[in-house]
Amino acid sequence: MTEPNPSPLLARSAVTTAMKRAGPLRIRPLGMRSALWTDLYHQLLRLTWPRLGLLFAVCFVSFNFAFAGLYRLDPAGLSVSHDAANVPLFWRDFFFSVHTVATIGYGNVYPVSPYANWVVVIEITLGILFFALTTGIVFARFSRPTGRILFSETLVVREIDGVPTLMLRAANQRHNLIYSANVHASVLEDAMVGDTRMRRFSDLKLVREANPVFALSWTVMHAIDETSPLYSWVADHTRVGNSEIIVVLSGFDEESGQIVHGRWAYACEDIRWNAKFADIISIDETGLRTIDYTRFHEVSAG
Repeated sequence: MTEPNPSPLLARSAVTTAMKRAGPLRIRPLGMRSALWTDLYHQLLRLTWPRLGLLFAVCFVSFNFAFAGLYRLDPAGLSVSHDAANVPLFWRDFFFSVHTVATIGYGNVYPVSPYANWVVVIEITLGILFFALTTGIVFARFSRPTGRILFSETLVVREIDGVPTLMLRAANQRHNLIYSANVHASVLEDAMVGDTRMRRFSDLKLVREANPVFALSWTVMHAIDETSPLYSWVADHTRVGNSEIIVVLSGFDEESGQIVHGRWAYACEDIRWNAKFADIISIDETGLRTIDYTRFHEVSAG
């Protein structure tokens, strides 16, 4: 896979930021029409919970304000009991709209004219649609499979059996079973294709890319031999340049039965040469296996 690279620094920032923060890829498209309405569902799923809640509140209040205005077009369209007679007319119509769309119906205000009854029919129809769409979006966000997979903040490179080996560490923070876990690592770097500079992905062959059961931690390793895209980095660390290493881990969650994902990205400043990770797994005095997350990102000279 290749893509043009007009600005390596911006490309690195966009990809690395999106991978580390698990957020959207921040790109400003030029010359492309807005797809807000045709891609509205996806846009709503990408909103944060506070923004989604605020959007719901604004739409709900605006919806009822609009129908309150419609009810005001027929001042005699609503019958009001004595208890609600002291409420200002606009707010009476607004609260009636809220009661109608929420299907509460206290009975102190009700439609009497044909116009008001038709407005009620339209409001209830649109209200059912509004709440159905809102419920669907909220459910989709709650039911979306997620994995609490933690990646080490740094990569380490040390010799194993005489071969420089790149290593990163991943942990399943839920400590449940993730079956058939697979990890994929690639390096994203500049390359000349003819006379054009491109950003290209090159896959990294891992010592073990599959794990039948991922429950605690997993040290992912790549041997930097003559066939590795990183081979030139060993002799000259400056060759790393603005390259990035992208890691994606996935597997079947035992509770939901769905595929969960974890992702991370490393830039050149995240690599620690001739170093090793601290030991984090041990057995306590009761024979229970422990994992020390306070030392998860800790590295020392190798």
